[in-house]
Amino acid sequence: MAASTTIQVLPTTTYGSAVGNYDGSSSSFNSDEYKGDGYYGFADGVHTAQTKVTAFVGTLKFQASLATTPTSSDWVDIPSAAITGDGSTAVTNSYLWNFTGNYVWVRVAVSVFTAGTINTVLLAH
Repeated sequence: MAASTTIQVLPTTTYGSAVGNYDGSSSSFNSDEYKGDGYYGFADGVHTAQTKVTAFVGTLKFQASLATTPTSSDWVDIPSAAITGDGSTAVTNSYLWNFTGNYVWVRVAVSVFTAGTINTVLLAH
């Protein structure tokens, strides 16, 4: 099935410059929540994510929730859709992931963000 929705999950985010949910100084933040495949009642549960980073030091993980109105404890990491750095090595790369689940909501959680740029974070389902 072709993607029915493509969403820019994060704007271009550079360490030290406030944009979106990132205040420019904290090392951790979450993107807004976006409707996942399960929200629309699609049966296949397939999501595709694309991320591009430049000199990025930190961890970026897609998270999902099955709750219709999620609280902070309703989010789970999607281990197959993550950039997990060691906190000191800069990474420049593009990533493409497919993950399956009838998730109602999807977001990105960034932690130990200490340098670099998150250029692109897209989600399609």
